[in-house]
Amino acid sequence: MIYENEQIRNYLQSLVERELTPCISVAIAHRGELQYAGCAARQDDPMYEGYHAAIRHNIGSVTKIITGSLFAKLMETGVISVNDNVRKFLPEYPYDDNTVLQLLCHSTGYSSFIDNVPRPSIGVTTDEYVAAICKNAVREYAPGTESRYFTLGYTLIMAIIERVSGMDYETYAQKMLFEPLGMKDTTFDMRRVSAQDTILPYSRETDTYETDWHRRPTGDSGLYTTSADLLKFGMMLQDAYHGRENPVFTPWQAHYLFRECTEGKFVRTPAMWMKGARDRYGFFSDYCSPEACGHTGYSGCMLTVDPTYDISIAILTNSCHLHLDWNNYRIISNRLMGAIKL
Repeated sequence: MIYENEQIRNYLQSLVERELTPCISVAIAHRGELQYAGCAARQDDPMYEGYHAAIRHNIGSVTKIITGSLFAKLMETGVISVNDNVRKFLPEYPYDDNTVLQLLCHSTGYSSFIDNVPRPSIGVTTDEYVAAICKNAVREYAPGTESRYFTLGYTLIMAIIERVSGMDYETYAQKMLFEPLGMKDTTFDMRRVSAQDTILPYSRETDTYETDWHRRPTGDSGLYTTSADLLKFGMMLQDAYHGRENPVFTPWQAHYLFRECTEGKFVRTPAMWMKGARDRYGFFSDYCSPEACGHTGYSGCMLTVDPTYDISIAILTNSCHLHLDWNNYRIISNRLMGAIKL
């Protein structure tokens, strides 16, 4: 069990006082049991009055873990594989030599970001957004030879999930994942959140908050959730991997999601980054095993799941400043893992 609860609470408050983040909510599970959940926020700031652990955060690119996992769930239908050609499901896709796995592993040949494809508003359909991506994305290297972070690849994965399942993304995610796990505070749909129950990303450099409440769901970023809900997902992955009962994944799916899938070239699984022998990503706790997997988000959020130690850590903030140095995640995770007795 976790110990020194007060010390952890004081540590979280110290992060706020040092202005690393205006607020933070964390949750930790070990061997299938919740070990700690707590939060801290600015004092005497009306924006954070009444801030508590059930406040939703935009988790940014941590969303990609969910999208990759939903694709893994879809594979059990027997009609789709990660080794399928992208064009099999997206005929409008401009190249005939990319696989779904390359989208998942950022090795399609595309450059990192596309400046002329803005985030879509609620009124933009998935098909319209996919068309904009396919029209404006330009490849810069041979597929499979490099891994450059192409965030919009996961929105193409979202489109494939919608077309194969016959459901919009929010409906599919709720039915297959969020509802079975009791993730009642989790949604892709901004129409289901409000300023009263959600905190948007904050830039310390400009002292401003994001203000757009009208974005449509995307598969690469923008899932809204709480640390407790995100931890339920991490715990489900661990339960399935270790053969414990859960309502969503089989052990096969969990082992697949934890497995390095690029022959060691990019140290990635089909849904997550992997620590490996050398932590090339720089956000995993020093205490984590080489098998630890996870992802970070631009809004100062992180999920780590370490199958070797059967530990899951969810860290949610709204601090884009924290995310500027991924070592922040490592240091915070060190403190949290250090409080767990093996």
